[in-house]
Amino acid sequence: MARGISAIAIGNLASKGAGLVREIAFAGWFGTSGTAAAFRIAQTAYLLPTQAFVGDSLGAGLLPLYRNVQQEGVEPPRLLVAVASLYALGFSAVVTTLLYLYASEVAAFIAPGAQGKVLALAARLLKILSLATPFYVLSGMLSYLETAYGQYGAIAWRPMLLNLGALGGAALAVWLGKDYWLATGIFISHIAFFVWTLIQLQRLGGFWLSKKPALFALKQVSARFLANLVPLLGLPLAAQVNVVVERIVSSHLGSAVIPSVDYARFICDTSVQLVAVPLGILTMSTHGGRSGEAIRAHVSGITRALLVLSFPIAAFIGSNAENIVRLIYKRGVFDAHSVDTTASVLVWMGGALGMTITAYYLVKALNAQMRNKEALLATLVAVGTNMSVNLLLWRWLGAPTIGLAVAAYAAVLLIACLTLLKLWREMRSTLAWLMVGCALQIIPAWLVSEQFAYPFGLAMNVAIAALVWLPMIFCVRTLREAVLPILSRVPVLRKV
Repeated sequence: MARGISAIAIGNLASKGAGLVREIAFAGWFGTSGTAAAFRIAQTAYLLPTQAFVGDSLGAGLLPLYRNVQQEGVEPPRLLVAVASLYALGFSAVVTTLLYLYASEVAAFIAPGAQGKVLALAARLLKILSLATPFYVLSGMLSYLETAYGQYGAIAWRPMLLNLGALGGAALAVWLGKDYWLATGIFISHIAFFVWTLIQLQRLGGFWLSKKPALFALKQVSARFLANLVPLLGLPLAAQVNVVVERIVSSHLGSAVIPSVDYARFICDTSVQLVAVPLGILTMSTHGGRSGEAIRAHVSGITRALLVLSFPIAAFIGSNAENIVRLIYKRGVFDAHSVDTTASVLVWMGGALGMTITAYYLVKALNAQMRNKEALLATLVAVGTNMSVNLLLWRWLGAPTIGLAVAAYAAVLLIACLTLLKLWREMRSTLAWLMVGCALQIIPAWLVSEQFAYPFGLAMNVAIAALVWLPMIFCVRTLREAVLPILSRVPVLRKV
């Protein structure tokens, strides 16, 4: 498991490095302009059906079931792959057709408050992106299957390749003066990753059927796959309805808010991708289909470590949002107004990051135990909270509403998951100490930010965070035991 975590973490770290370069370059080239808004609208429309279906439904629905089939030795696992591939192809065909034919209508639905020129460009970009759907869905599904054999290359390096494609497309768009390269670069990268995934799976012996299956076996495997998958379809549906509401509200607040939300989200998603995603995937691949005390102890230990690692990061981002945005993005056409808008979202979104990371993992822990209906229930309640905050408060609070809604979502989802998994007793002491640490960090950080300008204030707050958390983690037994399995792997700290 440690090797798997390392492989995915290293791949995610490299991809986030490329993603950081992409976001910095994109911010410098396009800022929060109409072109930036149009690209984000098209990207959102493209990812609404595809990303959630691949990441949540296919991954969480297929991987634990595939592990069960492997262990049972009754149904051929390759037949399960064939069935899943047929459903994925059917889904892709429908999505591609609808997005291509109704690109203008979809763009206008997602961002009704955007200007006409912005929506027209978004529709042109969406038509190109829609053609990548089959490659995206199939390569995503097959990369998850590779993990069932202890191989993590495809799933680790996939984000890296896609980020390079997006960066290359943005560079060509600026160099050639043709905006369609923003989408074309992503389209090419999806094709390249699909080909690479096929090559990787062929090295494992392939997943293709050697002979035509019996109709009875095909129906049986199909029914079992659908029984595990259908409850999960509510998760992406709820998540994407939430994204649509967020985009609609953002467009009414102004086109500049649309890319600002994504700039803020990139900072937060980096931590989720580097920490929670690898642990979620590995829990599903190593403990998929299991229940009882073994997986409970596993999930409890990881959850405590995630809380201790993520809450200090969240407190730092939330209390230094403006300075962090200046450090990462302020160059080129990314002006002071862009900084203010992005920081106003990041304050809340980043401050809730500890809850977001932990809640994401706990949903995957429920998926690993095939408690998909419970995961759906928790997600629906959290999404309802998120949408309610956005729809009720945006007229009064403005851009910060988007970040506040994300914080409310994360809090509700974390509370619901801890309750469903009955982990409150184990987490109670850890959470209490973390609240104390966050208070000790945030109060002086706020005072420093008021007195010292960038970059001195940011540097001083880094020192404050270290002075608060390092002694606490080493001296407080609850916190020390939570992260001990991680700290003990660091050679310098092992003796300590």
